[in-house]
Amino acid sequence: MQNVLFLNTETPSKAEVKRLGEHLIQIIGDVEKNTSGFHLINDVGSVYGKYEDFTTLYKEIEGGFVLSNDGSVYVEPEPVPEPEPYEPSLDEVQEAKVQEMNGAQQAAIREGINVTLTDGTVEHFTLTDHDQTSLVGLQAQVMAGENNIPWHTSDESEHCKFYSNADMALITTVAMEYVTWHVTYFRDLRIYIRSLQDKSQVEAIHYGSDIPVEFQSEPLRAMIAAQAI
Repeated sequence: MQNVLFLNTETPSKAEVKRLGEHLIQIIGDVEKNTSGFHLINDVGSVYGKYEDFTTLYKEIEGGFVLSNDGSVYVEPEPVPEPEPYEPSLDEVQEAKVQEMNGAQQAAIREGINVTLTDGTVEHFTLTDHDQTSLVGLQAQVMAGENNIPWHTSDESEHCKFYSNADMALITTVAMEYVTWHVTYFRDLRIYIRSLQDKSQVEAIHYGSDIPVEFQSEPLRAMIAAQAI
């Protein structure tokens, strides 16, 4: 605590005095705000700091006040309004939905297929990009009439094994039909999404949504008809 003697008083007050800058001084303590200027004095009354030009109340603060010596007064800043929530355009909503559906298509293809083999057993095969490339080669072996064609299921704990020509023909046929379905469906779905003029309709689309007939390609209509038989 310092002894603060305001120029219009005869008795010093106890307060914490802190310089905040070239033109600002903060005074905190059990003291009434005073703009007469002041001196700092020691316990025997000797002056060791003169602040006679700090005569403007800059700002009241908790427990005290701030004085300025250049006439400046604190001004509350204008409140910054909260930004309006961003509203995406129809095009942005459409393209976001297209990307979402593309991801769903790729995931569905990678997940793969169940194939019922000639002995009645059902095995699952993934269809990653690498799997699809390999199946093209396997399809060529089938067409060449080869037997005992090596391949593997999706179960990583199982070894590769030989498949008969008939079984590999089933695997490659079902796989290619499955990939073709998803590629064809997604392309038509993308065209349909981009035709919609209402954002809520776009947002309601999910992978597997029905596509109106007028947005179905001939191949998709043929595949849907075949599935219905």
